[in-house]
Amino acid sequence: MAQSVNKSKRTFSEVLRLTHQKNIRTKLYPFLIKNTIKMTITLGLIVVAILALNHYFDLGSVLKNFIQNHTTGYVLSVFLVSESILGWIPPDFFIAWAQQFDLKFLYLAILATISYIGGINAYFIGVYLNKFPRIKRWVEEKNKESFKLIRKWGGFVIIFAALFPLPYATTSTAAGMMGYPFKQFLLFGLTRYLRFLIYALVIFGAISQIS
Repeated sequence: MAQSVNKSKRTFSEVLRLTHQKNIRTKLYPFLIKNTIKMTITLGLIVVAILALNHYFDLGSVLKNFIQNHTTGYVLSVFLVSESILGWIPPDFFIAWAQQFDLKFLYLAILATISYIGGINAYFIGVYLNKFPRIKRWVEEKNKESFKLIRKWGGFVIIFAALFPLPYATTSTAAGMMGYPFKQFLLFGLTRYLRFLIYALVIFGAISQIS
């Protein structure tokens, strides 16, 4: 009881100080720096890949042909399934697809929303998997790192997975399996929108150079 009273009396600066000390102790900052560098390298590789693909295959024509041969509903449905189950198709491909529309930022917002919803689906898939002990153990074994990171840093990991090159769907499933608070998951998952905007600015810029 005394401990809860003491916690409630902590000032905001004290909470920040204690959080900072914990982050240092658990090596959160090196993890953040490493993934920031990884994201920067990934963005650079995406630009190089776009330029290289355009050199050999005329990427603009490929994307236009893809749009002509597949309905918007089909593409968005495939993306929702991907974002709900393991994230097996990189979102960057769909961001490049959105660039071909006149209202590209509207389609970008739709993609980000679908990805956000996909994360929610993945969370509840994790909750549902708890009913099947054998499958649960198998998923935990295959995704040890995601479970380890959530236990270590909690909500920070959801933010990292939403922003950085970490498996967002897998992290969301792990959060559901571990019973991570759903309201906090929804809040931290909103950073997924920022991720799409950052990547879109780079991808749209690269594609505009070859159009």
